[in-house]
Amino acid sequence: MKLKRQRVDKSHRTDTTTILEGITVVGDIKGSHNLLLNGRFEGTIDLTAQFLVGKTGKFKGEVKAKYVIIEGEIEGKVMANEKVELRDTGKYKGEILAPSVMISDNAFFDGVGKMLKEGLERPDIPLSKSAPPSKEEKSKEFQSG
Repeated sequence: MKLKRQRVDKSHRTDTTTILEGITVVGDIKGSHNLLLNGRFEGTIDLTAQFLVGKTGKFKGEVKAKYVIIEGEIEGKVMANEKVELRDTGKYKGEILAPSVMISDNAFFDGVGKMLKEGLERPDIPLSKSAPPSKEEKSKEFQSG
């Protein structure tokens, strides 16, 4: 597969890191750049920016990010301080903690969602540990199977 120079240059201008289809990563990522996943990733991600799982992306683990968009597949725990979007081609299994969650009619969702209080800067929930809901979380929960 040839990389188009224009696409690579655009990624650098927008402070986006891309993991391309055909690449598998196991480990942890922490940073302030947007992350576009079109390959496979297993581990933890902690970002102060956007995390986008593209249509060919597959993620397994736990993620904290400002905004999460799912067009591919995620299995695990997602914590967003703004919003989680599960789009038409997206498949999600796990737990979502965010002030706002949008699930498309054509998406697959099998999990639990906890709506955090509006305006919370970052979910104060450590990765890899289950914690009881804090006072900052609303008691409103939704479930789907």
